[in-house]
Amino acid sequence: MPQQIRSARSSNCRCRGLLALCFLLGVGCSNSSSSGTPSGSSSGGTGSGGTSINGGALGAGGNVGSGGASGTSAAGGAKGSTGGATTASDPTSSTGGKSASGGTSAGGASGGANSTSNGGQTGGTSGGGGAAATGGSSTQTGGASGGNSAASSAAGGSGGSSGTDASGGAKPSEGCSKTPSTLKSATPGQATPVNTISVGGTNRQFLVRWPSDYKNDTPYRLHIGLHGFGGGLDENGKDNFGLWSLSKNTTIFVTLAAVGGSWDPNVDLAYADAVVKQVESELCIDTSRVMLEGFSQGGAMAWVLTCSRPGIYRAAVGHSGGSPTFSAPSTCSPVAYLGSLGLSDVAGNSQATQTDRFAKANGCTIETLPTAPQGGHICTAYKGCPAAFPVTWCSYDGGHGFQPTDSGQSTTWMPAAVWAFLSPL
Repeated sequence: MPQQIRSARSSNCRCRGLLALCFLLGVGCSNSSSSGTPSGSSSGGTGSGGTSINGGALGAGGNVGSGGASGTSAAGGAKGSTGGATTASDPTSSTGGKSASGGTSAGGASGGANSTSNGGQTGGTSGGGGAAATGGSSTQTGGASGGNSAASSAAGGSGGSSGTDASGGAKPSEGCSKTPSTLKSATPGQATPVNTISVGGTNRQFLVRWPSDYKNDTPYRLHIGLHGFGGGLDENGKDNFGLWSLSKNTTIFVTLAAVGGSWDPNVDLAYADAVVKQVESELCIDTSRVMLEGFSQGGAMAWVLTCSRPGIYRAAVGHSGGSPTFSAPSTCSPVAYLGSLGLSDVAGNSQATQTDRFAKANGCTIETLPTAPQGGHICTAYKGCPAAFPVTWCSYDGGHGFQPTDSGQSTTWMPAAVWAFLSPL
């Protein structure tokens, strides 16, 4: 089962005063931690599979070959003025969670601290002015340490994800410090207003949604949504796969739309490239945290984008991934990946056709993972994956969809599981 995300925050405070002669007074701040509560799977009748689009069966394709090894380094967060960021708990997991850690680089405001179950180690403080660093993930005991580098903990913690610039902070896009010149932010709950871009002589549509308190000096995570076969901007654009409210103004969302509802890598790779370039040129994006999420044929398109553009996408999520016209590329560089599939979904889809491909590329241990209990679901993390490139498989009792519900439940568990996977990255 995926790891329980636990988080903690810490901060350091400094005060200065001037009275005849200059002197310094330091005040320390304490650490605290909180934990999510695991929720079990309910039993009974088969749960519904959520909204369904005709995605088609997965086409035959080669296994993902192993990509180049990717080293990790001290990771940076988006802000330099605060300490480590907290992450959400995954209610579907009973294992230990991940936590974000403290600041790095010279001159940082405050170091971060984190904790997990059974006494994770706390992080140290950093120097002034640096950006916050991303901490490592933990397993059932112990936690990753914060401080000036993403160090491993004594019991179960692993190193932080890789940094992206010389200072160990976020990698700001061209749009930082600018005011958007052409882009319009979609209204929450609506698939409007629509933005257009010309690609290969064809006008293509897309949605962008940024936080109401958007700040152009803060690099934001970028999440890109891809609909299923026959879908459009309104399929997941209204709620961004259910992540809008969970993101709590930390993420900018983009929704893409295929011509005629069917993705075609021959034209849509260029379309995605163009949209990402425009968004990054007008909005403040952390270009080291660009992520994809797709359903059905959109899940297959997420495979193609991720593997065809190494180094561009930090993570991908594929729900019931498949396509009647194309399959996953035969080779791929390491990338964090979460896949999901219902037990009664179309024939041919399986752990082997989806997450195993990315697990092999990431150097994870390949083994048969648990399937969902009757009326419920189960999400399981692969063992042996690098901390920077986790892979998780979610099996549920249901059909073809991306927002399934367990038996007896009225709301879907999927967005919380996806956000718990993506937010620490």
